[in-house]
Amino acid sequence: MHWLHTLNISVHVLAGMVALVVGLRSLLAPKRRGAHTRYGRIFLRLLTVVVSTGFVGLIFFRSSSFLIMLTLLAGYVGYAGYRTVKLRERRTSTADALIAGLVLLAGIGYLRWAKQAGGDWNPSVVYSTLGALALVTTYDGLKHVWLHERLRTWWLYEHIYKMLSAFSALLSAFTGTVLPAAKPYSQIGPSAVCLCLIAYSIWRQVRRSKQVPVRSLAET
Repeated sequence: MHWLHTLNISVHVLAGMVALVVGLRSLLAPKRRGAHTRYGRIFLRLLTVVVSTGFVGLIFFRSSSFLIMLTLLAGYVGYAGYRTVKLRERRTSTADALIAGLVLLAGIGYLRWAKQAGGDWNPSVVYSTLGALALVTTYDGLKHVWLHERLRTWWLYEHIYKMLSAFSALLSAFTGTVLPAAKPYSQIGPSAVCLCLIAYSIWRQVRRSKQVPVRSLAET
């Protein structure tokens, strides 16, 4: 089983590193049909590999609470970011709402199990990651059942937030792993930087949307 564990970790790390490069390339590409969309799709495929191998590690091998929380967050916001740009102003499906609820319950359940099991984990990092997961899943749930008409035109801003959150989760996992001596700053630092990037990207999009219709800006 040791070689399977090594193989799973190797695939997980390699896919994560390539995803960071591809995600950065997508972020820097012009936001219209073409390179941004193409690299974005590759990023989502690599993210799927990262999340899948992360859950294999959870089920069959010992896994860090921090990394599991990031896996849940990255997996969900990546999925939700894709669905947001796919649906645009249409309401999410019942399946989407159920997935949001199940992911949040999984995060809360895993946190309770991790606390009982003990081990080496930083509460400030894990709780903040769970908080980010709770924020986005609760928002999506409320939008589905109650606030869709009010929030349906925000879909592009949601897409920006969710995809950059997925990138942030991967980056935090990477820096937290390669710079263990700098924890928790090596885990929290990238998240703080990416939050600033999210705020800037949304602010820039708001300014552009005042000049050009949102649909024209986000043709994909």
